[in-house]
Amino acid sequence: MYIKEYEIATVGTKYDGNKEKKNQVLTHVHSNDGIQLNELTRLIEAYDDTVHRHGSADVKITVTFNENQ
Repeated sequence: MYIKEYEIATVGTKYDGNKEKKNQVLTHVHSNDGIQLNELTRLIEAYDDTVHRHGSADVKITVTFNENQ
């Protein structure tokens, strides 16, 4: 399956000095170049291993099918 575009983001708490800001985008990856689904799966796994290596995160995936007219 070919994925036309994708976006991966990590949302969490960001600290500005001693001030806590919740629900902030901490990391973000986006592409309009497209990717095969199996390659996207490997990318998501590598992203998780790199960004969240010592912690855990809840994952939310949204899939939209746009029918060709």
